[in-house]
Amino acid sequence: MGLKITVFDGAKCIGGSKIHLLAEGTGIFLDFGVNYKRWGEYYEEFLKPRPSRGLLDLLILGMVPPIDGIYRRDLFPADLSEEPSLKVQVDAFFVTHSHMDHCGHLGLVDPGIPVYTSTMSAVILKATRDSGRSDFDKEVAYVTPKDRLGDNPNVLYSQRNWREKPYVGRTFYVVDEENLNPGVNAFWTTPPNPSERGRELEAVPLSPASGRVGNLKFKAFPVDHSVYGATAYAFETSAGWVVYTGDFRLHGRNGGLSLDFVEEAAGLRPLVLITEGTNVGEDIGVKEEEVYENCLRAVEAAEGIVVADFAPRNIERLLTFLEIAKESGRGLVVLAKDAYLLHAMRLVDEGIPDLLSDPNLFIYEELKAKPDAWEKELVRKLYGSKYVPAERIRRNQGDYILSFSFWDVKHLLDVRPKGGIYIYSTSEAYTEEQEIDVRRLWNWLNFFGIRPIGFTFLEGGSSRPEPIFCKGYHSSGHISGEELLEVIREIRPKYLIPVHTEDPEFFVEKLKGEIRVLLPEEGVPLEV
Repeated sequence: MGLKITVFDGAKCIGGSKIHLLAEGTGIFLDFGVNYKRWGEYYEEFLKPRPSRGLLDLLILGMVPPIDGIYRRDLFPADLSEEPSLKVQVDAFFVTHSHMDHCGHLGLVDPGIPVYTSTMSAVILKATRDSGRSDFDKEVAYVTPKDRLGDNPNVLYSQRNWREKPYVGRTFYVVDEENLNPGVNAFWTTPPNPSERGRELEAVPLSPASGRVGNLKFKAFPVDHSVYGATAYAFETSAGWVVYTGDFRLHGRNGGLSLDFVEEAAGLRPLVLITEGTNVGEDIGVKEEEVYENCLRAVEAAEGIVVADFAPRNIERLLTFLEIAKESGRGLVVLAKDAYLLHAMRLVDEGIPDLLSDPNLFIYEELKAKPDAWEKELVRKLYGSKYVPAERIRRNQGDYILSFSFWDVKHLLDVRPKGGIYIYSTSEAYTEEQEIDVRRLWNWLNFFGIRPIGFTFLEGGSSRPEPIFCKGYHSSGHISGEELLEVIREIRPKYLIPVHTEDPEFFVEKLKGEIRVLLPEEGVPLEV
């Protein structure tokens, strides 16, 4: 029986990974993420898919492949008369990590189709779903079922009587049984509002994976990335092993995990290696130690408030700024949703430092009428003494580092900074929409007299100058081009399939005469 690999998305772009593997009569998807580049061609913050129309918008625009039988039936309005046309066998989804460009569109998928991932990734997805106002298409950990409106079945709506329609949990299998414990499953099966007034959750407890799905045996390997829980996979077929790296790097604090994966993958002598290629044009990445040194110098020289912009799921960066806060005599202030995530992640791995017990870490007291249920029932009950109000920060601006992203700068209106710095410690803006957000951020910082560190705009010249980003304040979650070539040569597959890259030709040029590179076309099967 042949081996067929089809890249439905992510063939010549970064993100949106949807890779289908068919072998031994078993079909699986490797990731099922959101293609944000394509998304940005049609949507933005205030223009989104219509929840009342379910799958219709996304299928018509080609945001998801028209595969028959894999999507939630409750997302089909009556006038979506044409069933998705592609006949593709899908027995399971394998998720490499919890970033939405790799798993976000699982929210559209039938919750009965099993998902395989690490325990950490599952818990991060649950915490993110609990504490966010998740759009219907990104309901990964559990879904809010919809019904057709009685007098107009072309319209979908969420059941108004929550007692009749509880949340529906997905079937998840975790590939690292050693991290599965009663505390994790208690969190996984608890609804976001665990009270009489909240919607119930019909959760399927997390179960350990058996190492086999259908007729395919698989191996899972933890790797280092900018989010904990990242996992690479290898699948044994009669033609040979197929290895998928997902997103990974060597230069992080846990780079040893990736090195162990490379060694074990090489030992499999794989037929096919499917690899990311995000940073193929980049040299060796900036290490977290360099980020620490550069950001520490900036904080020590700062007068007034310090704002640090980094992804809250990046625990490595959170640890960096907590160390900087201690070294500079400041406290690090995170949002309540970040505290909720930290609590959940430590349920999985007690090796993660107990950051919420650290005397230098605080929780921002957001001004709102009432806290969300997840915050009231967990964060405030367990960590209520950690909250710090805007008024206290305003009076003592030199005592704090605020972990705020662009989307949180509105809270500065309560803090009312008088100068200070904003450290841009996150990835560069890659799209036009992201550049617009950076321009808006620039306006906020100018309003408060805050000096940006890590990016600037060149004065003069164009009426719309582009932002200039500075190296040294952010460490990428992806392996560099030269390091990746070394990894590929060490694993030495017979065939290489590059995905998650805008420059797949890089591999053809650099590996000519060494390894055969198969360049995928979206939706076109590769038979090897």
